[in-house]
Amino acid sequence: MQDILRVRDVSKTFISGSRELTVLSEVNFTIKEGGIVAIVGPSGSGKTTLLGLCAGLDRPTTGEIFIFDQKISHLDEDEKAAVRNQYVGFIFQNFQLIPTLTALENVMVPLELQGNSKIARSRSRELLDRVGLGDRMTHYPSQLSGGEQQRVSIARAFSNTPRLLFADEPTGNLDGDTGDNIENLLFELNQEQGTTLVIVTHDLELAQQTNRIIRLKSGKIISDQLTLVHGSSSIHH
Repeated sequence: MQDILRVRDVSKTFISGSRELTVLSEVNFTIKEGGIVAIVGPSGSGKTTLLGLCAGLDRPTTGEIFIFDQKISHLDEDEKAAVRNQYVGFIFQNFQLIPTLTALENVMVPLELQGNSKIARSRSRELLDRVGLGDRMTHYPSQLSGGEQQRVSIARAFSNTPRLLFADEPTGNLDGDTGDNIENLLFELNQEQGTTLVIVTHDLELAQQTNRIIRLKSGKIISDQLTLVHGSSSIHH
């Protein structure tokens, strides 16, 4: 299996007033194509920051990040956007929907950016049906509940058939049944298309369904292990 994501000595520091705040410190790991990895840890441990860096949404203070063999940590914004559009889907915790577009139009955006406008509408309708929003396609984000907006954001992340899907608390705003459906959809995507999943979650039951759990604390990896289903040996960075 080919390496799809490599994180090498990555640190992230923010300036807060006159203080320097280190959110991540010398993080190292590699993920093979087709894997399902959970990143867990207490609030403030750096999980969402790490996910954003891996997806090229931000730049590390030090260190390098590769998607396949492309070093995304040193690309400019346009170059990073091109890599994301080619390989990456992202489910945001705060949805990041475009308020002036309907649910259907929001899901169509990645496909249209890829130049797949011919299939954009039919593919987006199919995905909204799969997340249970077939009757809400013409609604705008302001007309949808938080859980419905989350499902639109999930459908949008799937739309361009990503090779690598990052999910930040994908079931955090959903009730139990809907959350189970979304988990099933994530794992189906992995099975059907070989999509690599990297999931930040507080849900330890969801984490235990993945192949591997990376635990963060205070910006550092404190453990990196295969789940019991796949053996409990440690992963070496």
